[in-house]
Amino acid sequence: MPKILVVEDSKNIRAEICEILQFEKFEVIWAENGLQGLELAKKELPNLILSDISMPKLNGYQLLEELQKLPTTKSIPFIFLSAKSELLDLRKGMNMGADDYLVKPFNTEELITVVKNKLKKQQLIKEDTDKLVEEKEYSLKEAGRMAKIGSWGYDKQTDTNFWSDAVHQIYGTDPKEGVPELDVILSCFNKESRNILLEATRILSSVGAPFDIELQMTNLKNEVRWIRNIGEPIYNDKNKIIGRRGVSQDITEQKLTRNKIEKAEEMYRLLADNSNDLICLQQPDSTFHYVSPSIKNILGYEPSDFLGKKVFGFLHNDDVEPLKKEMKKRVFSVKSMNAYTFRVRHKEGHFVWLEFLTSPTYKDKKNSYSITSARDVSRWMLAKQEIQEYQTSLQRLTTDITLIEEKQKKEIASNIHDHLSQSLVISKMKINELKKNPKLKVIDKDLRFIETHISEALENSRKITYELSPPVLYQLGIIDALSWLLDDVEATHKVTCRLNSNVANMKLSDMKSILLYRSIQEVINNAIKYSNASLITLNLDKNQIGLDIVLTDNGLGFDTSLLNNHQNHSGSGFGLFTVQERIRNIQGRFTIASEINKGTVVKFFIPLSE
Repeated sequence: MPKILVVEDSKNIRAEICEILQFEKFEVIWAENGLQGLELAKKELPNLILSDISMPKLNGYQLLEELQKLPTTKSIPFIFLSAKSELLDLRKGMNMGADDYLVKPFNTEELITVVKNKLKKQQLIKEDTDKLVEEKEYSLKEAGRMAKIGSWGYDKQTDTNFWSDAVHQIYGTDPKEGVPELDVILSCFNKESRNILLEATRILSSVGAPFDIELQMTNLKNEVRWIRNIGEPIYNDKNKIIGRRGVSQDITEQKLTRNKIEKAEEMYRLLADNSNDLICLQQPDSTFHYVSPSIKNILGYEPSDFLGKKVFGFLHNDDVEPLKKEMKKRVFSVKSMNAYTFRVRHKEGHFVWLEFLTSPTYKDKKNSYSITSARDVSRWMLAKQEIQEYQTSLQRLTTDITLIEEKQKKEIASNIHDHLSQSLVISKMKINELKKNPKLKVIDKDLRFIETHISEALENSRKITYELSPPVLYQLGIIDALSWLLDDVEATHKVTCRLNSNVANMKLSDMKSILLYRSIQEVINNAIKYSNASLITLNLDKNQIGLDIVLTDNGLGFDTSLLNNHQNHSGSGFGLFTVQERIRNIQGRFTIASEINKGTVVKFFIPLSE
């Protein structure tokens, strides 16, 4: 049963309202002044508050202001009860966050309708919010658990730290005991990692440079860990750094895998240096003419087992045709070609992955033999498959997180549109009504001033809504969304933007549209922040196999080799890494070419399914 708090200093009016609401089966509590109403609201946490404006001790405006200071009461729907003489001041209450108002005297039906509608809407919002929060928390929790990723943050103003449960797990601490002291945290790291962390934190706090670093530690459970730590600054509305936030990931397994790969590669190099590779001499039809003794160690055969026989009889069935095509290319190619891998049957029956290089030899301009060197790369291939599986999982996680974020942004944008924007529109309409009243000519200038600020607030709310989740992307498609984005950049940042496209519209799935739009938006934001460009050009070329997108700016340019250096990311490094993962998730390609003082060219290719 919904609980309603009635705050009214008039005993008769209060009794009448309580009687009406109780008849409708609502639980009703009441207060005869604003101070008493505040205490009841904090104690009882009602579902709705009906409050008079003119009251002793605390008036209605002061009561609403106090309620909004408290996290437990700021979201309680609040409806003003006002006399006709107070209508001119109601805009103050509505601007403060009141949900509605009733003008006294009001009839029973009007009161019941307003109360029920507001409670119904509030219940729907609560159910949707609870469901969304539950889904998001579950998804983030599961995603973080799978990837061993946790979030952290530091508020400089309150000198407080926040760690998610996953971060506590990495450090071996109990979430119930809170974040450990700084000296305890630093004691987990070896000297080198501690210095790296302190220096990265110092630079972030002083100049706002984000970091992406790998650190070695022994946590409080005496477990050796490798972690990837990513951090970025938090700014206030005056662009002053007020804290930092980021994520930590346990990459111990990845590090061990990379170490295994490095050791395997070192072993292969030693084998090659000691001529333990398999060396073969083959005739043009692939018949073996010579096989080195190392075949015994690699495949279990004697060299004589291969002589006079063709390679295809020892291959995995799936590799026969691909190898024939590859050998034909190598025979007719004069350029050095990359190594090629295939599976060869071991004498004991299992298959071994071999990596080979072939060089044709010629006599009288005719191919006489091919010299092939091969080595066992089975362990490397297995490790590569594990890495590919991990990368696939990470890409799915990136997509899931992006879609969750996009859904949240869309919900927030919808709430702004449904509540804030509507309240502003209603206020503007009321101002227009007041301007028509000849009795109010004396305050016409004030009304116009208020109307101007309401219009600006309405425009800002619409801009925020579009930036969070541009409706044009979902309603008109990616082409119109990109056109709107460039128009907005041009208007906001005074950078000339041009869009050239050979197609007016294009049908993409919601996932492709979101990931592609956010990727292009990230690249444009980087150009605005770092390149000092005066011209940004976006070219879209749809062809038979897909969509080619070229984004060009005439800015300062940068050294693209820095993108591969994880220890020295620029401010945009993490963002470009995210762009790359998003484009991979939709089977696309993403490349960057840049020259200092000549600008940057970013190319996307997106395959289009019929």
